[in-house]
Amino acid sequence: MEFRNIASTEAHFLDKDTQEVMSKYQPVFMEYSILAEYNALRDQSKILQDIYVMPSAKDPLHWFGLIFLRSGCYAGAVFRFDIFIGKNFPQTDIPNIVFKPPIFHPKVDPVSGYMETRSSFGKWQVGVHHVWHLLLYIKKSLLVIDNRDAVNQVAADLFTHDRSEFQARAAECIMECKERLNDSNEYSSDPHYLRFSGPTTAGKSLSWVKPGSLQPCSSQD
Repeated sequence: MEFRNIASTEAHFLDKDTQEVMSKYQPVFMEYSILAEYNALRDQSKILQDIYVMPSAKDPLHWFGLIFLRSGCYAGAVFRFDIFIGKNFPQTDIPNIVFKPPIFHPKVDPVSGYMETRSSFGKWQVGVHHVWHLLLYIKKSLLVIDNRDAVNQVAADLFTHDRSEFQARAAECIMECKERLNDSNEYSSDPHYLRFSGPTTAGKSLSWVKPGSLQPCSSQD
């Protein structure tokens, strides 16, 4: 799964004058860039179906995320994740993806929850890479397991040599994440934090999801 040169065959370079303007007005440019990245998600709504993100009310460089999985090894899962974007965005390194709690997956560190992205993106390129590419990467990685460049070697080895045990560990991960959907953390007081107002899927259903469905906002109650 390669995201190295999605939009062009060459890196996008900025001339010296443009770089000087960007440096002088970096805070304004950063805010505009973040807004543009968020607005771009609407154009990718079909391929990003079942992924929901919202920038923090306190820090636009921190985005809250939820993904609902309907198929694959993680079918039925609802996973929380955070995206942390560098302060000099878009002149920055690859934004960090962190799953909370960490999920059982070859590409996700079992302690920190950080997701490996370098092997697919290489160096983050202005005008080539966008945040929606990261969201698509998350979705594809959970639907089609790639155990190369693993940061959880146990998960990678089980997926290769003992698929039934891998599936059992994945099922445990799905259940734990559902049980912890409403856990308080250092970010849960943020007005934009993605919340569930009723029972989680570990019980009967999400308060705003129709019983038996994974479609958000499908409940009529």
